[in-house]
Amino acid sequence: MSATKQRSRSVRVYRLRRGSITPSTTWYHRMIDTARLTLRKYARDDWAAVHEYASIPAFSEFEIWGPNTAADSKAFVSRCIEYTDASPIQRYELAVVLKRKEKLIGGCGLKIAEASAGEASLGYAIHPAYQQQGFATEVATALINFGFRRLKLARIFAECDTRNKASCRVMEKAGMARIATLQNHRQFKGQVSDSFLYEVLPRQVLNQN
Repeated sequence: MSATKQRSRSVRVYRLRRGSITPSTTWYHRMIDTARLTLRKYARDDWAAVHEYASIPAFSEFEIWGPNTAADSKAFVSRCIEYTDASPIQRYELAVVLKRKEKLIGGCGLKIAEASAGEASLGYAIHPAYQQQGFATEVATALINFGFRRLKLARIFAECDTRNKASCRVMEKAGMARIATLQNHRQFKGQVSDSFLYEVLPRQVLNQN
């Protein structure tokens, strides 16, 4: 999937129905809508759909977390709801829903790292059964557009294990550039791993139009 010229045309934002959000939030009067996906706030009963993929050992091979127990998945969804109910929101943790099936197939987020500097880290996860269909790139592209156009961020970055080639491809297709290799960056599951650092700046996205 291309992550260049179609960015602004493929990402739309719509109002949610009254009563579907908490009064303390502002942004969640709206949600991100792409050609095939809706990125929305988590609901309590989303944990089971999250658990479908988060409980698979291979799915979290390159992550500090996982594989999840049912309690882990319930706790994750609860934390995501807390993040998006906060005011101001510092972590936009969203469920990824496939429109044609109305099914939750993953999650994604923007975490404000330095509010004063306007920087945020990007993350995404797609159920293995729905991978290799361009959904992760569609999600990353939508979040990048949201971050720059609505949140007015100055920089979006992401990190991934150097062995995670699929995630590298997603970030590159979404227009992010690899800028560094972080040696011995993470220690988890009995191993020490290196990470790639990617970033994208507003001019690289906004100048596409």
